[in-house]
Amino acid sequence: MKIKLLSLAMLALVSCKAQDKQQSYTDAGQGEPSVVYMTQDISPESLVRIYDALGKQATGRVAVKISTGESGGHNYLQPKLIAPLVDKVKGTIVECNTAYGGSRAGSEKHWQTIKEHGFLDIAKVDIMDEEGDFTIPVQDTKWIKYDRVGTHLKNYDFMINLAHFKGHAMGGFGGVLKNQSIGVASSSGKAYIHSAGVTEDVRNMWSHTGNQDGFLESMAAAAQAVHNYFGNGERILYINVVNNLSVDCDCDSHPAAPEMNDIGILASTDPVALDQACVDLVFNYNSKKGDDAAALIKRINSRHGIHILERAAEIGFGSRKYTIVSIDGDEMLKSLNDKQASLLVRNKGVTTEHNQNGVKDLLGLLAKQPERLRGAVVADKMVGKAAVALMVKGGVKAVYTNLICTPAVKLLKDNNIQVVAAEEVPMILNRDKSGQCPIDSKLNDVDNIDECVRILSAMD
Repeated sequence: MKIKLLSLAMLALVSCKAQDKQQSYTDAGQGEPSVVYMTQDISPESLVRIYDALGKQATGRVAVKISTGESGGHNYLQPKLIAPLVDKVKGTIVECNTAYGGSRAGSEKHWQTIKEHGFLDIAKVDIMDEEGDFTIPVQDTKWIKYDRVGTHLKNYDFMINLAHFKGHAMGGFGGVLKNQSIGVASSSGKAYIHSAGVTEDVRNMWSHTGNQDGFLESMAAAAQAVHNYFGNGERILYINVVNNLSVDCDCDSHPAAPEMNDIGILASTDPVALDQACVDLVFNYNSKKGDDAAALIKRINSRHGIHILERAAEIGFGSRKYTIVSIDGDEMLKSLNDKQASLLVRNKGVTTEHNQNGVKDLLGLLAKQPERLRGAVVADKMVGKAAVALMVKGGVKAVYTNLICTPAVKLLKDNNIQVVAAEEVPMILNRDKSGQCPIDSKLNDVDNIDECVRILSAMD
């Protein structure tokens, strides 16, 4: 048997203009798309799995850059979520002081907040600008001429940029680019970025924050500077946890409640592709009452948030073209093979188990719970054309299986659905192995998905 990767889902990329309109594009940047790994399961185990999927080992003295969160806030990455990853890499959690007042503006109060939020219980923590700062060069000098970062940055050989992706009052959204620019900058460095190179004085910076695009471009330049500092990206990797999707940042002590559900964890060695993928997941979100991305989309658009990605790509920091590779399927298929179940469906972090023969479960989900299939990762022990037709109709994004037939592979590939199969065969056989599966045989001469679903529904 051999594992065969047959096709890879490409999420539609969007142009985030002032209007809340989703437009696809295919010509952003040059070259091959960057790989972005994704799991819908937000758990300590999946955070470690997605780190492993990147295939780049954090070595030496490892800094794990997070936001420790403002006192009173509650959306920051929880210690119990990140502890196993930090422990695995023998990392030190790193932060810098803020430039806007609050509980993290000075080291004394910042240490109290770090303790209050439980980070000292899981790892060593370092406020990198507690003993001053220094400058590192920037490649793009349009606005800022250097990046001012905490002196303790010198103490680390490798960085894991572990960001909480969410909205932001000034940048529109915050992901790994913000976590690496504003997040790694010292207090005065933050003032310099926020003012687009006008001042390093925290007291005066708020009089110089009217240049919004300059601010966003300065963040892109500063993030690139840190990337370059770590061996031009050889000694850094990027993870976004896309949960608690408030329009407000963790720097807000009283953030607005999230209006949409969690999405998952994404990771890449390309920070631009990673943040772009997260933005696109928000803009392409299947909103409904009580689970609506509209507020976050409005926040991003109102701050011209997409411009940080435009500028980062323009200065050669990364690519806005990407391919999402789900890491859920391998783990789901292993779990499926250990059980009596025939089908597992994971969507928005919720995994359901199904046990009926044939395609009855898929038909039932399509008829009664179509939202369970839309954007789902599916693990199925054996996949024929009939099952795939229902998956395509339901909007499944990835399929993992032990056995698949060639017509099913073609149908998945034609519809840009990721599929990983242990074995591919010409046809799925019937129970006594004397001929083709009778359900699949009804679809031999049918290519239209709606007609396939009509035939299968009539058989049920």
